[in-house]
Amino acid sequence: MKQLTRALVAAFTVTTITLPAAVGAQALPSAKEIIDRHVQAIGGAAAVSALTSVQQKGQLELAAMGISAELSVSTARPNKMAMTMTIPGLGEIQQGFNGEIGWENNPMQGPRLAEGEELATRKAQSGFGESFGIFDAADFTSIEVVEKTQYAGEEAYKVKMVRKVGRPSFEYFSVANGFRIGTQSTAVSPMGEIEINAVMSDYKQFGTVKMPTKMAQSQAGNDITMTFSDITFNAVKDEAFALPPAVKALVKP
Repeated sequence: MKQLTRALVAAFTVTTITLPAAVGAQALPSAKEIIDRHVQAIGGAAAVSALTSVQQKGQLELAAMGISAELSVSTARPNKMAMTMTIPGLGEIQQGFNGEIGWENNPMQGPRLAEGEELATRKAQSGFGESFGIFDAADFTSIEVVEKTQYAGEEAYKVKMVRKVGRPSFEYFSVANGFRIGTQSTAVSPMGEIEINAVMSDYKQFGTVKMPTKMAQSQAGNDITMTFSDITFNAVKDEAFALPPAVKALVKP
C-alpha cells in the first residue's frame, strides 16, 4: 500500500462525508461509518497507530506466464515502500518510494525513476495508513458511498474516493464483517494508464492487527495472485528503503 505528523483523529478518520440518497426506504451508512467499522474490525485505530513499519513476505503467482516469485514488501511511516520480487532464472525486480523518489529496477528494462503524474500519484497513495484501509480526509476532495453492490462474491459497500492529487478510485467494504475487500484504481505507468482491480481476502491476526493474507489482482489483462505467509511489525530498518546504486546514479544532484 503509507503520518504521525497529523493528529490521530485527522489521520485515522474521515471527517468530511457526502451522504448518499436513500435506497428505497433504507439509507446507506455514511462513508465515515463504513471506514470506522473496518478500522474496528482490523483491531482499532490505536493498534494501527502503534505501528511504525510492516514487512510482508510470501509468494506471487502469474499463472498465465508460468511465473512464481518470492515476494517481500516493506512499508514504513510516513510514506516509504520497497518491494522485491525474486523470479527463478530471471533475478530480482525491485520497486520503491523513499518519501521523495519513486523508482524501479529490473533485469529486462534496467533502472528508472518515476516522473510526472506517475510520481505524483505514487506519492499521494503511499501513506502508511492506507496500507490498512485507513484514509486521511485531508488528502481527498470527497469520500462518498456510491451503492450497496455485489463484489468478489459478496455484498459490499462501494465507496468513491476522489483525491486532491491523482485519479479517483473505488474501495469496497464487506457488508457482513466490515473488512475492506477490494479496490479499483487507475495506475499511470510507462505503458500508459492501467486499470487495476485488487480483491483482498483471508484476513488473519498478526499481533494486535488483522491483515489480508491474499490479494488477487487483475491488471492489463494479467491475473496476479499474492499470498503472504509472514507479516511482522516495527522491525523494518531505514536501509530497506535506500536506493540501489544503479537507481541512485540516475538521480540528479
